[in-house]
Amino acid sequence: MKSARSPRPPFSFALACLSAGALLTVPACDGGRRPAAKRPAAGVASQRDARGLFNSIRSQLRTLPERSQLELTPPVVVLDSRSSTDGEEIQGLLRRRPEAPNEPANLITVPRRNARFRSAVQPGDIVKYYGVPDRDTLDRLRETGDVDIATFESIDLVVAQVLGDDALLIVGGFAQEDVAPRKIEVWRIVDERMDEIQREMGAYFSRREPPLAWHPSPDEASLKQLTERLNQWLRQVGAAGKRADASQWKRPALLGALPASIAENEALAPYLADDELATGYFRLYESRLIQGATWRRDVARWARGSDAAPMAVAGSLFDWTVRNLQLVEPTQSPPRWQWELMLHGQATVAGRAWLFAGLCEQQNLTAVVVNTAGEAGEGGRLLVGVVDGDQLRMFDPAIGLPIPGAESGSIATLAELQADDSLLRQFDLDGQPYPVTAESLKSATAAVVIGSPFALSQRAGEFTRRLTGEDALTLAPDLDATADRLRGVAGIEGVTLWTEPFETLADKLAAKPSERQQAVRDFLPFAWRPMLWRGRLQQFRGVHEEAAVKRDALDETLDDHQAAQRYYMNRNVRPPDDRLSTVPEDKRDIYRSTRTLATLFLAELRLDDGADAVAIDWLENSALDDSSADPYRPLIQDLKARALARLGEKEKAADVLDSIEGPMAYGAKLLARQYREAATEEETTEEETTEEETTEEETTEEETTEEETTEEETTEEETTADDDAAGDEDEPTAGEP
Repeated sequence: MKSARSPRPPFSFALACLSAGALLTVPACDGGRRPAAKRPAAGVASQRDARGLFNSIRSQLRTLPERSQLELTPPVVVLDSRSSTDGEEIQGLLRRRPEAPNEPANLITVPRRNARFRSAVQPGDIVKYYGVPDRDTLDRLRETGDVDIATFESIDLVVAQVLGDDALLIVGGFAQEDVAPRKIEVWRIVDERMDEIQREMGAYFSRREPPLAWHPSPDEASLKQLTERLNQWLRQVGAAGKRADASQWKRPALLGALPASIAENEALAPYLADDELATGYFRLYESRLIQGATWRRDVARWARGSDAAPMAVAGSLFDWTVRNLQLVEPTQSPPRWQWELMLHGQATVAGRAWLFAGLCEQQNLTAVVVNTAGEAGEGGRLLVGVVDGDQLRMFDPAIGLPIPGAESGSIATLAELQADDSLLRQFDLDGQPYPVTAESLKSATAAVVIGSPFALSQRAGEFTRRLTGEDALTLAPDLDATADRLRGVAGIEGVTLWTEPFETLADKLAAKPSERQQAVRDFLPFAWRPMLWRGRLQQFRGVHEEAAVKRDALDETLDDHQAAQRYYMNRNVRPPDDRLSTVPEDKRDIYRSTRTLATLFLAELRLDDGADAVAIDWLENSALDDSSADPYRPLIQDLKARALARLGEKEKAADVLDSIEGPMAYGAKLLARQYREAATEEETTEEETTEEETTEEETTEEETTEEETTEEETTEEETTADDDAAGDEDEPTAGEP
């Protein structure tokens, strides 16, 4: 059906109007002057533009997973043992050029003459040099940026010039010659995005540039655009820069309670200055923090469970935290924000507490850190309390368990624990007393938890206040109001601001080379395999929509967890062993780590969805037998035990928990004991039920036997009576023949 249109004027009439208009000013051809369009006032237009821009920001936040760039070609190997002239490993010597004896050693020669540099290598290629230079040289290379990334066992050097089939020059060089033959390979970056990834990681590893926003994630371009839009929006609403009203922001009183190590830290000063917090613009790393807050919001929505009671919600969020964060020692992890803890699935005790508090925050629950008093010369224990009216319900992130209260099934309050040490003694193990006592909890101080120093800023508060409905996000809590509320909680002697977020920022700004190297290694799987990143983001978002409420006819994602499963199972993310055996060692290590993470995440997905048997299959998958899974071994065992317990195999689950070693061992033994006690109770209940059923059956049999006996006796009596009656009839009466 054609759309209705207004009749077109005859061509001659239209031409006449145009001709007349060219000669003099006359009324319009329609017989009257059209009124000029009224322009809106500048302020109204600005507000309208600001609303439109904010709506685009909100839309972009919703769809960040879909904005990931998935097409990426990893570096290709152009020369190694498979392409050498004799099929053997290529080994090079690193020396000074004879004509430049005073310059750094930047000449690589191959004594065996099996390299083919002239035909295979070009300037800009990467030489994987499997040698370890002296520490001074390596430090200098890092400082000058001559080394991009020291990944695993090799150092990346850039080819400056090819001199011949068996000789080339590298950019920069070593302070000393390396006369021992070292294995070398030559790689080439063929993808511009991959080149960008390598340069960004190299700049961070070598020079700590930039210190906070270095992560080359698949959605990096979208995140940069988001930052630009946020700052444009700030300018339009007059909330940043010279136009901003600094008086609208008030410095929280709790900031004055920070220790001198934080308050007087010169590196932190620019981030905590009044003008920065009151009228500053969004930084790129802050957009990543906002993205991380959306992860916590989304996870908290679907992981909270069906029980709406606040402490039931807190218990579910704590359980998710423990199940998804492998506990590690502080020395085993570089400084990480909450979003990094979620991404990598590893955290210290403080990290677990931080993420748990962040999840609670998104459900409008207030969680604070409570440090116990330690013995002389020893540190105290870090606990988390969740506000419940005028009480604090206590959780221990180190052992991964809430502390049981006096009432069955309850979570102990701080006041209860201060008054009754026997509640804490429930966590004693043979020969290992639980390191918290009622005495150590007296004079407890509650430390308010924030996501980052950015949460204190005016821009963070202004942004989150505009987010409503499904987009609502808690990012900038009212610290002073929270402190006032905490002062009325039983057992609390004082209120402070938790220092962990500030210490994390300071540690990141001063990250050591070893920490930067580990951070780069840990992020490589997500950078090189974008589908792993995309799957992780959809796993966190967890949206599930029925077909009837599909947002768009072209929307291919109805279930984020199903979509995440597809990405994790992609052959590029989980390559088979025969494919891995054909790639160079460095790439193989990265791909194995990618496969390990994807397999672990698949198990977590199935556990979250209640498919425990399938989760166990993934946890027993051969991919998790690889050495790359060793850092996650305790978490793998813990997840397997929880799945077994939910399937009713509690004794078997307890045996698995007993095998856990390291920081998670104590909590695993406590959980194993709980499982065994539950199994014993179930067995006792089953035995009692069996006895009752047996007694009922015996009683029923006796009653049946009695009834049958009675029926038999009755039948016999009736038979006898019938026989007697028949006898009477057959007996002749007197006088009969």
